Amino acid sequence: MRPIFALATPVALSSQLDTLVGIADIYLVGDLGADAIAAVGISQILTMVIGVVMISVSTGAFALVAQGTGANDERTVSATTKQALVLVAAISALLSLVGIACSRMALEILSMPPGVVELGTGYLHVFFAGLPFMALNFTLNNCLYGAGDARTPLYLNLIMSVLKIAFSYLLIFGVGPLPVLGVTGAALATVLSRAAGFALAIAMVKSNRLNVRFLPETSYIPERERAERMLRIGIPSAVQGLFRNGSGVVFVKLVALTVQPTVAVAAYSIGNQVERIVRRTSLSFGTAATTLVGQRLGAGDSEGAERSGWTSILIGSVSMALFGAPLAFFAGDIMGLFTQDPDIIRVGKVYIWAILLAEPLQCIAITAGGGLRGAGDTKPALYYTIIAQWIVRLPVGYGLAFGLGYDVDGLWVSLVAFSALQGWLTLRKFAQGEWKERSL
Repeated sequence: MRPIFALATPVALSSQLDTLVGIADIYLVGDLGADAIAAVGISQILTMVIGVVMISVSTGAFALVAQGTGANDERTVSATTKQALVLVAAISALLSLVGIACSRMALEILSMPPGVVELGTGYLHVFFAGLPFMALNFTLNNCLYGAGDARTPLYLNLIMSVLKIAFSYLLIFGVGPLPVLGVTGAALATVLSRAAGFALAIAMVKSNRLNVRFLPETSYIPERERAERMLRIGIPSAVQGLFRNGSGVVFVKLVALTVQPTVAVAAYSIGNQVERIVRRTSLSFGTAATTLVGQRLGAGDSEGAERSGWTSILIGSVSMALFGAPLAFFAGDIMGLFTQDPDIIRVGKVYIWAILLAEPLQCIAITAGGGLRGAGDTKPALYYTIIAQWIVRLPVGYGLAFGLGYDVDGLWVSLVAFSALQGWLTLRKFAQGEWKERSL
């Protein structure tokens, strides 16, 4: 249990900093009205969709670094990290252009009100212009996690979070000589803080004081064989993320088609911050499972890898149940921190209840999937995401909301249904144990 908490705790804290920064943005733009709240919330969801392509490199690098660390192979760790950064830089530059070109169209396809489209477009243009900095940060953090270093990303994220909130306040409201940028200022603050954080991270790695080092005998020149290994592991995870977040975008479309779309979208934007808090805590246990399973396999200890996986699953699911229970009692108060509109509070409170009921089941899927990922077995999680989120979540939600007349509450119920299915499928696959025989 000790190594699991030693990894999961700083990862969870770092992830929660990201969530709290997102909440701070929602809070700061709250005085600008419901359109501003919805614009920031929906824009954050859209950025996650295109950003998942980064997973195609970082997930493969995570697994290779973890197994290289377990085998005490510093050259593999260094070469993999360098290659991952080069690949991510190239891919994110291309995605940046795609994101800028498609921002307005994406918001319009989601049936967002005109005010939300206008504000969201400005936010997304700035965000995607700075996408490479965020992608490189994410990738380097995953390499550090694979090497068993969860504290350095936490410290870096703490610095970036302080900078982000300070920049957001200054740029949103135009303090002093700065112009009033509103919603766009929140996006610019994200770019500036991530750029500063990445520069600091590179300096720390080059100091040779971390578990990941840039050895002189390894190169930044693209290596086809290593790139193929990373992509072979990572592409299924990237496609899984695309389907998962794509399902979330379609889900937002359904929310926008309910009886009171502005109220429903605003409630979703606020409640989604709570979902991110609990989800990122679940993801921290998945990260711990990936690191420990990968390192044990790299050291040739398949039984130890299995024990680490099962212990992570048990601790993660129980922790999320205990974490969610008290939050359920304060769901209305949580909504009230962001808005005084009684309709938004009422709708968002039910959404939070559904989130907290579903999350222990999601944690099982995430942590079991993390164990499989440490072995390089990333395809099953992709298949189960398609089944649970596209074949179950969206049809069930649509049927409950519009077929049976439960409106937005029917959409919230579908969260629990797909989480139960995805958790069971992933857990069953991990229990079969075939992943222990895989070779990277």
